[in-house]
Amino acid sequence: MKKHLIAALIALPAIGSAYAANPVAEHILADLASGEASQKKVAQAADAVVTARQELQATERQLKDQLAYNHYMQTMVTDQEQELSTLQRQLSAVEETRQGLVPLLLQMQDDLEAWVTNDLPLRKEEREARLAHLKQTLARSDVSESEKFRVLLQAYQIEAEYGNRLDVWQQRLTLEGQERLVDVVALGRIALLAMTTDGHQAWRWSTQTKAWLPLDAQWFAAIRQAIELANEKQTPTLLRLPMSTARQEMTQ
Repeated sequence: MKKHLIAALIALPAIGSAYAANPVAEHILADLASGEASQKKVAQAADAVVTARQELQATERQLKDQLAYNHYMQTMVTDQEQELSTLQRQLSAVEETRQGLVPLLLQMQDDLEAWVTNDLPLRKEEREARLAHLKQTLARSDVSESEKFRVLLQAYQIEAEYGNRLDVWQQRLTLEGQERLVDVVALGRIALLAMTTDGHQAWRWSTQTKAWLPLDAQWFAAIRQAIELANEKQTPTLLRLPMSTARQEMTQ
């Protein structure tokens, strides 16, 4: 077996030499070489087509993804434009409300000042100080309209509470031409009374004359009782007090 293989190998160069000496064989070998080169070109072309197809498919996928992303972004932009338009309308409405609110605040402030001026002079200094603070607050540019409105409503609420309580405090008043330290007792806005700390003199505020009028001694015990009740030194009881209204003027 080895002898035959060695003989075949020795014979190959001879065969090649024989083909080389034959023109037909040379032509055949040239055709075979050309066919092999063409096959390589075809294979290379096929590989290029496959690569181009893959790149095209990848490009198509990218294009599809880009179109989907563009559609999503367009939806977002449209939604944001609608939201911006809504906000602009709301801002316009807020500005219109603000323009209408400022005159209302100023009018309510004027009405409150007029009320305090014409009301019974109960806790007058405290109320005037509150009005001054309110006026300063409404004039400040760094305070929002909502905060101004809150402070104004709070002042109105405090004024309303004066009419629904029994209150007492000490104050210096000029009575019958003489300054006196007195206990002032207010029963809502029905009666505003003053009594000296020794309990020997008393006055009531008259809404008609806008002045303090002296009271008879018959009222002293009731006024002292009202003061003790306001100071929570006595249990609640029915009070009979002189009024500051016009009806009291008619009965005296």
